[in-house]
Amino acid sequence: MNILLGVYACEPNKGSEPEVGWQMVNEIAKAMPKDNIYAITKANNRSVIEKENYPPNLTFLYYAPPKLLTFWKSGGRGIRTYYYLWMLGAAFYAKKQNIAFDIIHHVTFVNDWLPSFFSILKNSNNKFVWGPIGSHDPIANKFLDGNKRQLIERFRIFLQCFFRKLDPSFYYCKKKADLIIGINENVANKLALDNSQSFLAVPAIGINENNLLETKKTVNNVEPFKVISVGRFIYIKNFKLTLYAFAEFIKNVPIDSNVRLEIIGDGNDRDYLKRLATELGIINKVDFLGKIPMAVVQTKLSEADVFLFPTLENAGFVILEAMSHSLPILAMDYGGPQQFVNTNIDSQLVSENDSYDTIVKTLSDKLLQLFSSTDIRLKIGNENRLNVLNNYTWEAKAQRMTNIYSDTLNET
Repeated sequence: MNILLGVYACEPNKGSEPEVGWQMVNEIAKAMPKDNIYAITKANNRSVIEKENYPPNLTFLYYAPPKLLTFWKSGGRGIRTYYYLWMLGAAFYAKKQNIAFDIIHHVTFVNDWLPSFFSILKNSNNKFVWGPIGSHDPIANKFLDGNKRQLIERFRIFLQCFFRKLDPSFYYCKKKADLIIGINENVANKLALDNSQSFLAVPAIGINENNLLETKKTVNNVEPFKVISVGRFIYIKNFKLTLYAFAEFIKNVPIDSNVRLEIIGDGNDRDYLKRLATELGIINKVDFLGKIPMAVVQTKLSEADVFLFPTLENAGFVILEAMSHSLPILAMDYGGPQQFVNTNIDSQLVSENDSYDTIVKTLSDKLLQLFSSTDIRLKIGNENRLNVLNNYTWEAKAQRMTNIYSDTLNET
């Protein structure tokens, strides 16, 4: 077969969506060695990709829109508009290759409110698979500071609804998809799918199995007790709550205890979070490590005791990374954590429906329990690791995808 994978985001060792694209194309190619796998991605990914080894049946196609249409793009500014233009051009570029694709599969972006223009490659002789796709659910005002952020959040939800309901390309993409894969069941509701449309819920992210074989936690009585959190400093990651919960926890440990909170990442909220840590009186126990290489992040996770990450996103690649390092997860019973944490749920997750003060207190209490008992900490952490090994490796995801291809092709 000839299979086309659309992977706008596709870079090794980058984490997040670039890692989704990179791992999916490689593992699918490994799982289907007799088939021809084509992956189309951004032209500026080429220099990184060509330094890597990848399966011989995997061919990368690179596309960049004309600079005349994208001269305004800088950093993260306008990324969704650029993506929209890139995908339209990439679809026509793939069509010009004159390859009879049996399956066209949109992999990244993992986005359920912008259309995939790879749908225009759909014909009577092939199948179009769209996803995994998804988006963040609306965030309650109690997690948003000030009118500005509440306005931004309302605009975000409005924009998603606008494209889903009024963009004819989105409607066309939905209609042409032989199978839609959502990151969770809620995607079907957002897309207003009817019973005639094939839908599956499959998480977008996974973990490399080789890393899992080396990261089982053992007893470590060496201080300090390290709490770790990783992510971009934006409101949806909820780092404000991380600091409040850690500050409450500090009040309840012996005064001579050696405890640290390590926060890895960067973003618009950096200065605000540092000021908040100072106001809460915990700045001398919080290490803001900035944005560091993925290899160093892995080392930091392996040295930590607890992963505190009350994110409000529906994904969260770093959650699985932390679980793979046998860390207990302290998070919201919401989105990504709700999907991935399925053992010791009461010990790890906190209801988003509680009041803000109650959430802070509950996270603090759970953190204190893990601080006080090495046995509980190791038990929960190692069960998390086993959960990832059994359910969330890239190898397992690729095998499931090959089964999905087979099932989709056999449908009449």
